Amino acid sequence: MGLLYPRLSVMTLALSTKSDEGFNSSAMSISDSLGGALSLATTGIVFAAFTTPVQSFAGVFAFTAAIGVAAVLVAPRVTTRTP
Repeated sequence: MGLLYPRLSVMTLALSTKSDEGFNSSAMSISDSLGGALSLATTGIVFAAFTTPVQSFAGVFAFTAAIGVAAVLVAPRVTTRTP
């Protein structure tokens, strides 16, 4: 995680125009906070929904795997622009 955030910030600012840098930086900050909070809340709901600890942990791992698959599917959208 510590290796991802600086690179993501640099990439976002590198791909932004001068007039959009502030907006993109604040949007990235908000989405980072909101994404973490929503993931944590949803994980807690999934954990509490099952009755046994084995089912709870399996549900949480399945949810995090679904987040990972979604990230892999969306990742190709991020490309560099060639002039």
